[in-house]
Amino acid sequence: MGLLALALLLAALGEARGDDRAGVALEEDLAAMDAANRKKGAERGRGLRVEAGGSYTAAATVSGATVSVWQEEGRVAYDTGTLALDLGGTTGQYDFSKAIRLPFGGRAPFENLTRFDAGVTLKGGLWGDVAGFVGLRGDLGFEKQADSRGLGGTALAGIVVPMGSQWAVTLGGGASVTPVDVQPVPVVGLRYEPASVPGLTANFGLPRTEVAWRGGSWWTLRATGDIESGTYRLDDDNPTVPGGTVSLFAARLGAGVDLEPAPGLCLGLGAFYALPGTMTFYRESGSRLKRYGVGGAPGGTLRLRYEF
Repeated sequence: MGLLALALLLAALGEARGDDRAGVALEEDLAAMDAANRKKGAERGRGLRVEAGGSYTAAATVSGATVSVWQEEGRVAYDTGTLALDLGGTTGQYDFSKAIRLPFGGRAPFENLTRFDAGVTLKGGLWGDVAGFVGLRGDLGFEKQADSRGLGGTALAGIVVPMGSQWAVTLGGGASVTPVDVQPVPVVGLRYEPASVPGLTANFGLPRTEVAWRGGSWWTLRATGDIESGTYRLDDDNPTVPGGTVSLFAARLGAGVDLEPAPGLCLGLGAFYALPGTMTFYRESGSRLKRYGVGGAPGGTLRLRYEF
């Protein structure tokens, strides 16, 4: 119920702020740092990881038409107890059906969108057990050809305050600069690791929540609530909004299992439901042209990760 409430809140916030992906990435970096700190012996050397995966979102309604999405993603990351670095990219293929119902002369507004991003997060002690963190991220979103007008960046900072041996609070935030505006990005989290339930870790927060239970040496169950968003510069020869920008936003609620058949190797299988979101178009000048509601739709994910 907590995950559902969070996802609904994220969907509502999307009307005012549509690019919290940097906050999600920061939360993932902090979780990776915690995992690096918990590693012992030979495992401590495993800081480098390579990930690849794909996801499919079934057809969702957009102004009388429908759109389904297939995404492919690759990422390389390095994590220690105080440093997290990552570099990756995502490519999405968008299949619009019944495009004649769209207000674009019966044409699909785009077919492919690509995003490259990179980030660094630093974490260190401030006083007592309180730690501070700083995160910087940059991204480039475009339709077919990379364009510097699609560059964006985010700066985030905050603190992590332990509350006993089982609880920790994360408070922070920052600002994200996109090709069309500047948006606030909150980072609020509550981490819980109950001693009475070994293997259970719960991170409740904004913009990401995750509950994970390591039920055995080779498998882990997860439930998540997070944001899938991005801002992309459209090509100058785009048939609907030449040289414009499109911003996508959706809150997602999901569950899955991680299988670890060998040390360092992980296969993740999951399903999710993308709650109703938005698709917003901007003119080349940066002024908003139109915002469309996107209906909810189910989907699935497949991810392969290897840690060295």
